[in-house]
Amino acid sequence: MILFWIGYAVDTVTPAIFANIFCLLAAISVGLYIHKKNEIDEKGNAMNDIKKSLSIGMPYAVIVAIFIYAYYSKIDPSYNQRQIQKAQVLIDTTLKNDAKFEQIKKENESFEVMSKEKIRKELIKGPKSFYTASATSLVSLLSLMMLSTFYSIILTVIYRKFFFRD
Repeated sequence: MILFWIGYAVDTVTPAIFANIFCLLAAISVGLYIHKKNEIDEKGNAMNDIKKSLSIGMPYAVIVAIFIYAYYSKIDPSYNQRQIQKAQVLIDTTLKNDAKFEQIKKENESFEVMSKEKIRKELIKGPKSFYTASATSLVSLLSLMMLSTFYSIILTVIYRKFFFRD
């Protein structure tokens, strides 16, 4: 949101993505460290550690996905339109090149009998369905959930191997 206000995040989302990845890692690692430090049973199993770290990471993923949905639907809905326009320009330049146009027709059997305009309409359906607030938030939610699971497993192994040995 800060990047939007200062005008930096007009066409790039990379800093925000890296910030979310770092915050997720930090939340899981600090939460798991505190859990392991306060663990009453000294011989807790790895599955409990993974579950505890997932209980930290999953709410973060849900909150970020809800924010992303609100951001792209209410705060900056023009971002998705700009991405669709970029995709349309790319599709148009690709279709103007006769060699690439013939390659596209060969790669997709349904395009063989279509005109250039019909192929353009079919190709634009992809970006129009992908660049929506709900699709972006869903992809973000699934990505953060998978990353949270991966971080939970890796951090549990690292903590058990190096910091909290049995």
